[in-house]
Amino acid sequence: MISHQIGDTGPAGGIVFYDKGDDTDGWRYLEAAPEDTEFDAEWGADDYEVYTQTGVGTGKENTQIIVYFLGNDETGRAAQICDSLSFNGFTDWFLPSKDELNLMYTNLKVNGLGGFSNRQYWSSSSFDSLNVWSQRFSSGFQFGDNNDSRKYNSYAVRAVRAF
Repeated sequence: MISHQIGDTGPAGGIVFYDKGDDTDGWRYLEAAPEDTEFDAEWGADDYEVYTQTGVGTGKENTQIIVYFLGNDETGRAAQICDSLSFNGFTDWFLPSKDELNLMYTNLKVNGLGGFSNRQYWSSSSFDSLNVWSQRFSSGFQFGDNNDSRKYNSYAVRAVRAF
């Protein structure tokens, strides 16, 4: 098995931002998609509660929950676009959880890696029926319960994958 370090290029051409130390549950590393795959989107489900988790390792399941919940009623939302991303032959991308997004900030953005802007980025972690956790990459501050975290805002999105 190939060993990776934070900042290495991952197998899908993204950049490795997390190593949990051993391969459990089918993965060890997380990689952020390359800069040229970044996009802006709304989170969606404005008036509905979608319960998702915040921890490392929950982004993939969160994304599946959101995509299922949105169904065909809403299209072009952050989780849906991540879920349908195909890059370098890999189709297992997802919207990062709150804690995964923070690792992208601390392990990549703070170190000048990954080409992240100073904008606000969506996570897949819900806060309540109106709000979702997002993170400002200019300061690292995470929002969950104010106007900056409303689901109808359009923010930057960077997909991730586990391997």
